[in-house]
Order: sequence, then structure tokens, then C-alpha cells
Amino acid sequence: MENKYYSNYFKSISRGLEESLYYANQQLSEPELFFQSIKGVLKKLRETKSKIYFFGNGASAAFANHMALDFSKNGKILSRSLSDSAMLTALANDYSYEQAMLEYLKIEGVNKDDLVITISSSGNSPNVVSVLNHCKENKIKSLALSGLKNDNKSILLSDYSIYVPMKTYGIVECIHQIFLHLILD
Repeated sequence: MENKYYSNYFKSISRGLEESLYYANQQLSEPELFFQSIKGVLKKLRETKSKIYFFGNGASAAFANHMALDFSKNGKILSRSLSDSAMLTALANDYSYEQAMLEYLKIEGVNKDDLVITISSSGNSPNVVSVLNHCKENKIKSLALSGLKNDNKSILLSDYSIYVPMKTYGIVECIHQIFLHLILD
């Protein structure tokens, strides 16, 4: 019998895309309305010359860096991510790893006209949750991409959220990449 692993993998990605859930202010949203809202947020960011800040850990951090570049270059919205290893390790050392991303946001001077995008497969990474708490408390718009379990903190704390209902990190990460490119394109 032929190995169909690759075929099942593709089907998992397709199923994950089709079954993803969209939230606006912690309420389920229809995809069309959700993406129209995000389009409006991005249009306003461009008009007001505001910024996007991307955050993630591990592979999600690498993709945050990539998307900050793409949104700056192709989307014409100045975007940042915490990609400076000296900055990250200094902030983690001086505060804690849990607070390093938040301290970076403070240094950058994030404000209510900006957008913060978090990418966390679990949606429960303490440093991501810390950033989202700060955004909620300071009325800074946020978009969280998460997966694995639908009771994660990112959904509860963000203004907008995409939840990928898959159970493996690799599939969730791939789908997050697709959604971010979809939003940019």
C-alpha cells in the first residue's frame, strides 16, 4: 500500500483552514465580516501612518519577523518585530522572558492607533498573554492567531482573533502563515 502521509497532511491543512474560527471582541464572526473589519483596520493604519507590531516565539517569532518585513515593504505599513537578539536577551534578563515583549512595546511607544499581532500556536504563551493584557488595558488594537485548544487566553484578550482548530504545532503554524499572507494580500 502506498504511503499517503503527504496527502493526509494537505487534507489537514485544508480542513484547518476551512474549520478555523474568527472572533471580533470575543464573539464569533462570519469570515467575510471579519476580514472586512481587518481590512478597515489596515486601511486606517496606512492613512494615519501607524505601525504594526508582530510577536511570536520560536517558529512564530521567525514568521513575525518575515511578516513585519512584508507588511512594511508590500503593505506600506511600517511594521516591527522583536528580532534583535541583544534587545530580547537584555529585556529578558532585566525584567523576565514573560515581560520582554511587553517592555519592547513600551520602548517602541506603541499607542492606541497601532495594531499588535500575536502568533502563538497555543495562545497561552506567557509573554504573548502579557502583551495582550497590556493591549486590552490600554485600548491598543490586537489581532491574535492561535490554535490547539479553543479556550486559550489569546482569544479572550484580543480584539480580533483567528483560531485554528488543529492539534499539531506544524499544521497550526502553516495555517497561521497562510492567514497572515491572506490579510496582507
